[in-house]
Amino acid sequence: MLWKEPTPHPGASRWTPTGIWPDERQLAMVREHLESERPLLVLLDEARSRVPMLREEWQAAPCRLLKDLTGTSSEDFVDDEVVELQLPFLDWLPPTHRDRAARFLADSDAALSRTPVALLPALMTEETHDELPPSPRFARRLLPTALTADRLVAAVEHLFADGPQQCAAGSHTGEGGR
Repeated sequence: MLWKEPTPHPGASRWTPTGIWPDERQLAMVREHLESERPLLVLLDEARSRVPMLREEWQAAPCRLLKDLTGTSSEDFVDDEVVELQLPFLDWLPPTHRDRAARFLADSDAALSRTPVALLPALMTEETHDELPPSPRFARRLLPTALTADRLVAAVEHLFADGPQQCAAGSHTGEGGR
């Protein structure tokens, strides 16, 4: 989800949902990276989770966002204190990459079910082979607190050591992920 930071005046204390990542600018950047075969690491930490949102946040969301996510409007959730949304699964990726991501999630779930937590790596990455394009690559942060921004950057540089610059598609000023 993309969120707008509250304005600094009294009474505006809530973050407001504004859309789903990626926005149009970020989507263009991702597509450019994919088309030019530049490195893109997709973290699937929350790929299947639901996004909880307070009723007030949900009601403040743009109508387009409400209809995109549920096919309905905010009035349908008027009795619920917390609304949970299921975001589309990587709908911004071409279907072949989306299918690979789903296979990686299934394979990593199976591996995780056989591995004691103490033996898990901080980052589980998709195995590469000759039939796969070098980008995008998929990964799961298993120990998020162990991966500071610097450590994650180092991991990306290592994973794409033979390729050009990585994609840095992040949110722009005034918006943040939650």
